[in-house]
Amino acid sequence: MKTNLKEINSYTRQLDITIAWNLIEADYQNEFKKARSRYSIPGFRKGKVPEKIVKKHLGQSIEANFAEHSINTYYRKALDELQLLPINQATINDLNFQEGLDLSFSAQFEIEPELKLPKYQRKFKIKTVRYKAENEDIKIALTQYQEEHATIKTIDSGAETGHFIKGDFEILDEGGLPTAEKKLGNQYIRLGFGLFKDDAEKVFLGAKEGDEITVTISGKEKPVTYCVTISRVEEQILPDLDDELAKTVNENTSTLEELKQLIKDQIQTSLDKDHKDVIQKEIINYFVENSEVEAPDSMVKRYLDQIKDDMEKRKQPFDEKKLEENYNSHAEWNIKWYLLKDLLIKNEGLEVSDEEINGKIDGFILKNKKDRKMLKSFYHNSKNRKLLHDRILDEKLFERLLTFAKVKVMEESTNELRKKQAA
Repeated sequence: MKTNLKEINSYTRQLDITIAWNLIEADYQNEFKKARSRYSIPGFRKGKVPEKIVKKHLGQSIEANFAEHSINTYYRKALDELQLLPINQATINDLNFQEGLDLSFSAQFEIEPELKLPKYQRKFKIKTVRYKAENEDIKIALTQYQEEHATIKTIDSGAETGHFIKGDFEILDEGGLPTAEKKLGNQYIRLGFGLFKDDAEKVFLGAKEGDEITVTISGKEKPVTYCVTISRVEEQILPDLDDELAKTVNENTSTLEELKQLIKDQIQTSLDKDHKDVIQKEIINYFVENSEVEAPDSMVKRYLDQIKDDMEKRKQPFDEKKLEENYNSHAEWNIKWYLLKDLLIKNEGLEVSDEEINGKIDGFILKNKKDRKMLKSFYHNSKNRKLLHDRILDEKLFERLLTFAKVKVMEESTNELRKKQAA
């Protein structure tokens, strides 16, 4: 068997294979004999048809079947000899074979690309923004607590800004008649908020139980007109912001000031966790952008197929072409990091022992003693244990890479964050 390996790009290979006739002649003759033993035509018994006639009628078919069966055998043998490990199914081209002649074909496939990491151990620079909790965050949180502990009062005198409207919504056509679309029953809206501001709010002001209000709301594609049959007008009565509310919200606080400090600490803890995630993402970006790495087409395709499968399971409609356009760069980024991460773990000699995994599980149990049995059962499952193993390994990798990173942190208030989100 002769082989010739060609490099198409960093991850695509073309393997040309030729097998001399003398190496496959015996196997071919066995294939021919089997086909002849099963063949019959009028005037001859089964298996007794002359060889010339069999070749005339079945020759091409026998050659095609033999070639097809031989491809896999010799392709695998060539891969073993060359120590190649494809990551996708090969495409077979230029297949040539006739009785008495050599069998030849080309197999094109992908392998994990060769990777070249940057000299990251000499320190690499990344920039991040760390957000600091502000009084506005505390104010928003306290308002949410007030709403959670609010009482509801039914209004008979007519709706005002801030009141809640409960009613049935029916879509109207351009002529003002109900459409065949399903009526949306028992819907809640709040006047002056969301879609029900300005002109969409005005038509409800003064409305009472039993009234029918026609309102037009801006839609994604075009405005939608509804007939709203009001079943109730309500006012939310908020509790005072005082020590009593603080005790109700959290039994470990006795004053409003203590609750405010607790809220601020919780928000900052969450912001710091987000900042840690941002640092990790910037580390990933550094390696993806500064390493020599290409994402194999087959791996990108599998990634996109997984997204499609997930959306189909959730019965979420999508345009396949647009999905691929929107997610292709995202898929490539993730595949590149997947390949680089594996190499970095090997380079740094990182491992996770059973003792570390068990220690992590024991820690979970210590924090959630009532779920001890459930947690034991959950991590007894090999798949869940492997996920925990990978998570610990990821944590170790980022801890190690962070020792090589020079992180420039810029601090901004959450007020700046809100401005960016609103822009």
